[in-house]
Amino acid sequence: MSDKGIVVDVSMNKISVESYRDKPCGLCGQTQGCGNSLWGKLLNHKKNKIQINTEEKFTKGDIVEMHYDEKKLLRISLIIYFIPLLSVLIFLALAQYIFGNNIPVSIFSLILGFFAGLLLSRYFVQSMNAELDITVSKI
Repeated sequence: MSDKGIVVDVSMNKISVESYRDKPCGLCGQTQGCGNSLWGKLLNHKKNKIQINTEEKFTKGDIVEMHYDEKKLLRISLIIYFIPLLSVLIFLALAQYIFGNNIPVSIFSLILGFFAGLLLSRYFVQSMNAELDITVSKI
């Protein structure tokens, strides 16, 4: 899996890269940010910077191609999305079993299960020492 980016900052062995789209999307033709999405309007089209360790020499403004390890990305994504969902279902089932159809207790257990799942998934990702191992090459 790969993505294009533009180098915005260079330090000793690290570069900061912002996502870069050179082809417009089919909906409205914009290349930077989505003018139609609610998230784009709420977040004011903020760009995320990724810091990448590299031995190659880059200069500010270089357009680069970032390559991700697909297996690691999929594994991390599954942990981040699946564990909170599973935790919510377990907490909700336990609340239903122990307290019956008590709606406020069910809602509280659902929220508690979600946050417990987030903490658990964060712990698993950190214990795996999961990094995407992004490699960068000039275009």
